[in-house]
Amino acid sequence: MTKVSELLKLLNNLHTKKIQHFKERYQELDDLSNVAVEIGDAAAYKSLQAEMKEVFFDYLTVVVVDSVYKLVPHVLIIWIISLKWQNVTVPILNWQVNILGAYLVSYLIYNVGQLLANPIKSRLSKLGIPGFIRSSVTNKI
Repeated sequence: MTKVSELLKLLNNLHTKKIQHFKERYQELDDLSNVAVEIGDAAAYKSLQAEMKEVFFDYLTVVVVDSVYKLVPHVLIIWIISLKWQNVTVPILNWQVNILGAYLVSYLIYNVGQLLANPIKSRLSKLGIPGFIRSSVTNKI
């Protein structure tokens, strides 16, 4: 089970180091380009801008590949679910919804819920509602 967990962590963060590397390199080239402008060195500026373009396109390539890697599991899940059920019936309204639409809506609701969870918890903790009060002790790992 730990091997599966390690594999999932590896696949989840497969391109994170590359993305971070290209971001840092681009920022470094941008800073050097600003210095070249300040000192008035046009040749260095043109050279740095050309290298910035290359780094930027490498960065875009890695981001697109990373996005595809993150999209593939969702496509597989939808495909596996659609083998069993083509449509899902909404209980109260008796609407039949395609499994793709139901999956996308449920995924959207889940992500919006994740985004709203922390602000709601912090506001409830300010009101002093039991179960939402912040502890003054922090656990450091």
